[in-house]
Amino acid sequence: MSSRLLVAFLTVLIGGTLSLTPAFGAAPARSGEFTSVDRPDRLRAPSFAPPPSPAAALARARALFTRSGNERRARTSGREATLVLRDLARQAADLPTAAQRQAAARILARPTTGDDPTGGLEPRYTSPSASDCGPHICVHWVEDASPDSAKGKGNDGNLSTIPAWVTTTLTTMEAVYRKEVYSLGYHAPLPDGTRGGDGRIDVYLADLGGAGLYGYCTSDQPDRGTNRRVFAYCVLDNDYAASQFGTRHTRVENLEVTAAHEFFHAIQFGYDWSEDSWLMEGTAAWMEDEVYDNVNDNLQYLGESQLAYPYVSLDYSGYDYQPYGAWVFWKFLSEAAGRGRFDSPRIVRDVWTAATGAPFSTQALQHVLAARHTSFARVYGTFGTWLRDPARYFAEGRSYRSAPLDGRFILTRSHPSTGVRRTRMDHMTHTFARLSPGPTLTGAWRVRISINMVDRSRGSLARVVVHPRHGAPTAHWFALDRSGAGTQVFGFRRSAITNLEVDLVNASMRFHCNRGTSQSCRGVSYDDNVPATINARAIR
Repeated sequence: MSSRLLVAFLTVLIGGTLSLTPAFGAAPARSGEFTSVDRPDRLRAPSFAPPPSPAAALARARALFTRSGNERRARTSGREATLVLRDLARQAADLPTAAQRQAAARILARPTTGDDPTGGLEPRYTSPSASDCGPHICVHWVEDASPDSAKGKGNDGNLSTIPAWVTTTLTTMEAVYRKEVYSLGYHAPLPDGTRGGDGRIDVYLADLGGAGLYGYCTSDQPDRGTNRRVFAYCVLDNDYAASQFGTRHTRVENLEVTAAHEFFHAIQFGYDWSEDSWLMEGTAAWMEDEVYDNVNDNLQYLGESQLAYPYVSLDYSGYDYQPYGAWVFWKFLSEAAGRGRFDSPRIVRDVWTAATGAPFSTQALQHVLAARHTSFARVYGTFGTWLRDPARYFAEGRSYRSAPLDGRFILTRSHPSTGVRRTRMDHMTHTFARLSPGPTLTGAWRVRISINMVDRSRGSLARVVVHPRHGAPTAHWFALDRSGAGTQVFGFRRSAITNLEVDLVNASMRFHCNRGTSQSCRGVSYDDNVPATINARAIR
C-alpha cells in the first residue's frame, strides 16, 4: 500500500458496535462531572517513579534475585529483570563505594564467571560448563543445574551428553532469531567479541524460577554506561517446571514466549538500550505474539493497559503499574497499517530504526507517522475506537475486554440535557461517554453536542461513533476550532439510533524532558490534568 493510501485508511477507520454492559461498574453521575469509573488513587496522576539512583538500582537488582518464586509479581510474570539490570548496568560506575561496585559487577557478570561469594545474588554456575551452538546462538549450561527431558534435572557426569532441554532451548532460540531478524527485518544483536567463546549470542541456563523470573538479557560491554548501543547476553530458566511456573502454559510455551520477548530486548540493545520503558517492554510483549501467535501469554498484561484504564497515559510506567500492557497499542498500529496489503509489522520496526536517531520514543513514533503523511493525533484517535470495540477490529479482539465508559447519559423529553459535564485529562489518554435516546424520544429527534477542550495545539481532539439499530457503526471526527471548542448536531431518532459514543482525546506528546519520571524522555507532559467538558441536548 502506498503512503497516501495508508493515510486514507488511517483517516477513515471507523468504530464498532459496543457492548451494552460496561466493562467496569459506575456510580450515578454527580452534578457537573463525569461518572467515576474505578479510578484507583495510584493512577490519578502521572507516574513520578524516578529512574533509580545508583544505590537504588543496586537494591532493586538485589531484590530480583532474592525474591522467592512465591513472591513474584503475578502481573508482570517475573519479566521485569531486563530493565532493572539495564538501569544498574548504566549506573554501576557511579556507585559510591567499592563494595557496591563489586556487588554490581557480580550481579551483571555472566553465570560462568565463577562462585558467588555474596550468597546468591544471581544464579551462578558452580561446576564446569558446557556449550552447544547453532549458526547464531550458543547455549551454555552446567550438568548439575541442567534438566533432562523428563525430571527437570540431570547429572550423568558426562558433559559431552547434551541434555534434551538444552537442545530444545537452542532450537527455539534459533527459530526466534530467524523470525525476528530474517523475517521481520530487525538488525541482529551486536556481537560481543570473544565473550562466551565467540561473537554468537550467548544464552545461559540457570534456575531462575526460584527467584520468580522467566528470563532476562543484560550487557557486560565495558562502555555500557555511556553508549546507547550495546551487545547483550541472555539468561533463561533451565526447565520452566510447572512447580515454579504453573500449568497455564506448557514448559515449551513458556520458553517460546520468553525467548521471543527477551531476544527482542537483545535486538533493542543494538538500536538504543536507553529507550523509554513503554517502547521497550510494550514492543517486546508485542513481539511475543508476532513470533508465537497461538500462545497468547501477553493477554495477562491487558489488565494494565488502556483497555482497562484509557485515562492512564499510554506511556505511563511505575513500580506498581508495569508498561507491558502498552503492547496493545503496538498491536493496533501494526494491524491498522497491515490492512490493505501493507507489511504490518514493519511500522514497529521503523519506530525502532527512528529511535536510533531520535532523542526519545514519542519523537521516533512521530517521525515514522509523519513519513506516512499522518499524525499521532489521528492515529491515536482511531485507537480509541478500537479500544471501545476490540472484537470488531483487532484480529484476536474477542479475547480482549472493551475499554470502560466514563459517562452514560440517557436523554428523555423530561431530561433532554446532560448539562455541562466536566473531566480532566492527562496526555495520551481517552475519556469515553455514551449518549442514548430514551423511550420518550419518539419522532425526528437530534442531539446537539458541544465540546470544550484546551487549545488543539495541546493535543485536543474528539471523535463520535454512531451506533445505528441496523447496519455498521460509523465514526466521525468532531470539528473543534483552534481553541478546542465545537458544536455539532447528529441524528438521534430512537427508531434508528441505539446510541452515540463520544471520545474525548488528549493526544499531547509535548514533554519537558529529564524531570525524574518514568514516562517518555523521563519527562513531564505540558498537557496533564487539562480540563474538558461536554454538553449534549436532545432537540427537535
